[in-house]
Amino acid sequence: MNDRMQVVAAAATQAFALRPAAPARVRLLRDVLRRPDDNPELRQTQAELKHSPWIRQLAGEQRADGGWGAFHSRDSRLKQKTGTTEIGVERGLALGLTEVSPVMVKARDYIVYLLADSGAFPDCPEKNDRWSTGVQMFLAGTLALISPRHPALSKVRSLWIRLAERIFASGGYREQDEIAAHAELTGATVAGSYLRIGNRYAAAILSSVPDQLPAGLEQAYLRWLWHKPDGLIYLEEMPSAMPPPVGQPGRFDRWLVTCELLSRFPRFCELSAGIADWLWRQRADDGLWDLGPRGSTSAWFPLADSWRRPLSRKLDWSTRVLVLLSKLAR
Repeated sequence: MNDRMQVVAAAATQAFALRPAAPARVRLLRDVLRRPDDNPELRQTQAELKHSPWIRQLAGEQRADGGWGAFHSRDSRLKQKTGTTEIGVERGLALGLTEVSPVMVKARDYIVYLLADSGAFPDCPEKNDRWSTGVQMFLAGTLALISPRHPALSKVRSLWIRLAERIFASGGYREQDEIAAHAELTGATVAGSYLRIGNRYAAAILSSVPDQLPAGLEQAYLRWLWHKPDGLIYLEEMPSAMPPPVGQPGRFDRWLVTCELLSRFPRFCELSAGIADWLWRQRADDGLWDLGPRGSTSAWFPLADSWRRPLSRKLDWSTRVLVLLSKLAR
């Protein structure tokens, strides 16, 4: 364990001693303190997850097919807390579930079924040349969060690696290279669209297996993503390298999601030292973090049954920050 990780582990041990809710304890034990799967304390805490009202809600709203209705685009007619299958997956993972948890097994198998073109994608189709590629991207980008090494990802991942190689062939990003790459490999018209490689789903796919991108390509892609003036597509508004004001919960949550997603790339640590330092400076004198109210669409919060107690909010925030810091300390 390196020196930076020892500091993170000490802060996690301090937070764990205050007995946060089971989802937070699972995340601290598994993702920060790196307890092995057969660790008795981790296994006991994972067993307690079934008592979380948020996991019961998630399971209660899950359909028989394994999804939560719409996959990518919210259907305002649905009167449920889990707006889409994508949100259901993100929420389950935030709460400490894994690909072997019953809820996530059903979601994973449903996505694999759709990826094989065995079932109809539940969202209303777009009438353009991007839709088929976009559907595969949405599905694969979500599966990559649950089961990053699943064989069903291979075909889509190979496509996006080939796209990345062509787009960054010059050593940096050029829009004309991206337009040409898609014209050759997907037939999609991508200028100004969500299919551009600077989107969150492409990043999830390309980060699903460590070192699958050559070092130079990964570095070029990450530098471009990190300094994009409008951030990642679907998480946009500002450059990722600049933390937004803490008092703007929606923007702040999207910035954290960006950092959490990019931290899946092995070489992200080369860019993120300033972010780690900034996060440590937000730590209060009591050793915990409290970065304000949650964003209205945040999949992370709450982990505790409620935030009526200030300590519950602090422990939830501390868990999220420490999980990210543990990735940046590799």
